[in-house]
Amino acid sequence: MKVLFIHQSFPGQFRHIAVHLARQPGVNVLAIGREQAPSLPGVRLLRYKPHRTASLHTHPYAHTLEEGALHGQQVLRLLLDLKGRGYRPDVVVAHPSWGESLYVKEAFPDTKLIHLYEYYYQTEGADLGFDPELPVTLDDKARVRSRNALHLLNLESCDLGITPTQWQHNLHPAAYRDKIIHEGIDTANLGPDPMATLWSPNGRVLRAGEPIVTYVARNLEPYRSFHIFMRALPRILREHPTCQVVVLGGDEASYGNRPKGGMRPAQPPPPCIRPRRVAAAAHRAACAASWAAFPACPSARQPDPVH
Repeated sequence: MKVLFIHQSFPGQFRHIAVHLARQPGVNVLAIGREQAPSLPGVRLLRYKPHRTASLHTHPYAHTLEEGALHGQQVLRLLLDLKGRGYRPDVVVAHPSWGESLYVKEAFPDTKLIHLYEYYYQTEGADLGFDPELPVTLDDKARVRSRNALHLLNLESCDLGITPTQWQHNLHPAAYRDKIIHEGIDTANLGPDPMATLWSPNGRVLRAGEPIVTYVARNLEPYRSFHIFMRALPRILREHPTCQVVVLGGDEASYGNRPKGGMRPAQPPPPCIRPRRVAAAAHRAACAASWAAFPACPSARQPDPVH
């Protein structure tokens, strides 16, 4: 069986499944990524670079679609070269948001194409207009609606889609939801752990069962409502004086605009909440301890195993 992964930053979200498949007897794993893709030991990676960027004369609403076509064009050239050498993947697994898999079916019409769907843009009710402190213009709405042109092409071309959550699934047009399924959860490594412990920077040991509130994000930014979370903390701590708060995240901006004055506070935080880099194991321990503290909460219970 031949499996081809396509992700501009391979391995990206495909790290674990790519490693798992590469270890299976009789499975040949190949990957395609951009020139700066990190790669993965044991998986051959073919890198590409678009021959140009979107034109400055392209209408801003169509910028994403042109960038997608440029990425897809370059990947298609790689696919045709592979095809000319006799390579035929049985399955292609791709992250379609950058357009890389737009033309997979032009090279391999009979190959099954699986897409990872993270998002389908909405002009209301999602990441636009959710916070009155982040005003939205009519131009913003038109630009965001136009970005879905690329996503619609991707939805039309794939055989199957996977998505991380029910909420993300519901963002997509109803006509395509039947072929989008949940990506699954590794319940062996992600779930409540009654024995979980976490050593905090101030020396305190946090244990499962204690009242712990966690906030976890790639970056602590307005787009993820970090400012609202911080404003809620005084009341949380006042009403629950024994509660411990663990915040994990960077101080950059991943998606939304940076706040005026930058991401860092004007005054340094007290020693108990000063930033410190933590390993992935500490990240999991913090979440596991927090989940275990609320066993009666349906949204916090251990997810059902994925079969």
